[in-house]
Amino acid sequence: MSHMRIFSGIVPAAVALTAFGGLAEAADLGPYGSPRQRWDSSAPAYSPQAFRWTGFYAGLQAGYGWGTTDAVSTPLGAGTTQSFDYSTSGGIGGVHAGYNWQANRNFVLGLETDLEVSGIGGSGIGTFGGGHVTNIDWLGSMRGRAGFTTGSTLFYLTAGLAYGGVSVDRSASATSTPFIGASDRKVGWTAGAGIEHAFTSTISARIEYRYTDLGQITYTSTTGGLTDTSDVTQSAVRAGLSFKF
Repeated sequence: MSHMRIFSGIVPAAVALTAFGGLAEAADLGPYGSPRQRWDSSAPAYSPQAFRWTGFYAGLQAGYGWGTTDAVSTPLGAGTTQSFDYSTSGGIGGVHAGYNWQANRNFVLGLETDLEVSGIGGSGIGTFGGGHVTNIDWLGSMRGRAGFTTGSTLFYLTAGLAYGGVSVDRSASATSTPFIGASDRKVGWTAGAGIEHAFTSTISARIEYRYTDLGQITYTSTTGGLTDTSDVTQSAVRAGLSFKF
């Protein structure tokens, strides 16, 4: 996965996160008190109570992921290695839960886990016409979160362990039935950033971008006469709703 691909995924996600932050800040502007408070300078200024992030929470999330598969099929005997490079994409959705600790007025630390079903997948044609298919069937993570608050809005970074179920199929051509394939649970890493806004004392909404690298899935087929190695990476934007308790 080249640095240019990662950069191209982060830039539009950062723009979306900034726009969400503006909307969240606008929500903090009201209410402003009674009409007398608005126009009478002698009335005390309205000061909304600051939201406290400390506590357990759980919620739902959904989004869209996109990425690439870089694969190489190497013959077990003499022959020419075939390479594949193609895009994957699809919807994701699931649940999350975690705990936040507000260390001081503006700094928040947390730990979060999530589990999702995934429809991310794609296929490509190799340098010699072979077919290749990759599907990510499910995803999970265990991550730390760190951020700062302004009003009832939290701007945060997140990173940690990622894992998921990946399946790969190999065929002689783009239209033929796969003759070898494998599925495996892979472990890698994930990192990203997000914005979360508390609308009440117990309900908050978020939007988040994350990049995930699940490492390599490698398998050897003596009947197919190949060793296949695939690098699986993806980006995803998720929207979520959390309930604090």
